[in-house]
Amino acid sequence: MLRKGEYTIYNEKEYRFIESDSVEAIELISNDKNEMDNGFTYYKNNIYTKIVGVSKVKELYSINPYAVYKGEVFPASEERRTGKVLLDTTNTELAKKMGFKRTDKYMYSKSVKWDEVEIIEERKPYSLE
Repeated sequence: MLRKGEYTIYNEKEYRFIESDSVEAIELISNDKNEMDNGFTYYKNNIYTKIVGVSKVKELYSINPYAVYKGEVFPASEERRTGKVLLDTTNTELAKKMGFKRTDKYMYSKSVKWDEVEIIEERKPYSLE
């Protein structure tokens, strides 16, 4: 599974989060029912949330996944339908060379198996401001 979005460390554990209505707080997101023992509440569809103060977390960061495929780096996402890795590029020459198909006016995509790529994550500091 590819991780993408905003993450934080709370009580030595990594969680996805979204911004809360309050500037001093964020809303942690988990898919683990056992987190209800840690103050999380049921939201819906196996999603549990907890609002915590920003001062209670170690850091806020954003993760974007990339895939190294045949020596080239591409933005990557997971195809829910097939479970494969979806690669995208706007570089026409590279797309032709790598066998990508045109999916939009300027976008080319290709689905590949997990064992054909090396996944790397770009991790950047995230600010609530």
